[in-house]
Amino acid sequence: MAKLGISGNFKAKHGTKNIREDVFTIELRFAGEIHGDFVAGINHNNPRTELDKLMAGMNGCYLDDIVGRATNENIGLYFLHSLRGLKPESVVVWEGENQYAEVFPSDLEVERYPSGLEIKRARSLLMRGKPAGARATLDHVLSIDPDFADAFNLRGRCHKYLGSWDAALLDFMRALIINPELGEAYRNLGNAYLYTGDAIQMISAFTKAIELMPDSSLAFNNRGFAYQKIGRFEEAAEDHSRAIELDPNYAEAYRDRSEAYRALGMIEKADADCLKADELAKSGKDTYAGVRMY
Repeated sequence: MAKLGISGNFKAKHGTKNIREDVFTIELRFAGEIHGDFVAGINHNNPRTELDKLMAGMNGCYLDDIVGRATNENIGLYFLHSLRGLKPESVVVWEGENQYAEVFPSDLEVERYPSGLEIKRARSLLMRGKPAGARATLDHVLSIDPDFADAFNLRGRCHKYLGSWDAALLDFMRALIINPELGEAYRNLGNAYLYTGDAIQMISAFTKAIELMPDSSLAFNNRGFAYQKIGRFEEAAEDHSRAIELDPNYAEAYRDRSEAYRALGMIEKADADCLKADELAKSGKDTYAGVRMY
């Protein structure tokens, strides 16, 4: 049994806040008995032609619009799905010389991949501040796959950014009907209730999100923020502290805890948290780069 590869490269732009252009190298790996110059049962020229054709279509493009967020894993899955008829053992992707990822057919859910790819593209659009385009993409996904909980959850976020709170609530609820274990949808539901002013439902949704995602600093900090909205500052400070334990570089959590401490009359602690938040922001270590994550 031998392993042989066919490789090539293309250059493409990618990124959200900072757009850059890199060279990506793709290698299709095959395994089998050697026959002539390649693996038995595979015509060497066919994978070479198909790989070159696919890379040519990506050369010079904005990669995130093709594969979603341009991680090496996403690129690898895109090539694996597009060239699955060649039956490669794996696809390896290098970004530059050091960063690489290898993906295998077992990593690919073939039937749902097209919808999943649209989800990734929609998420990329949303990250780049294009919620209307993301929502249109998700409308198409859901017209084909109406039981896709992740699509409803992400479309709810699009509605939120477009100010359509009732539509956002409805989509988060739809997501949870399909998948009651989707913790992110509970967190998003809590955020929507935060804006619509339903304090009881807000706390309940964030609490469920924490049950399902006990390591989510966002879920804890958002519930802390919700507690502040209804004047429960001690519980708020506890939740902000838990968020900071989970993510010590979460600047907004320090700012939120500072407000809770100030409301409790703990001025020295409040001032210390303000200084820490500013320090993280200035150093560039802030996990969420100053964007409030709710």
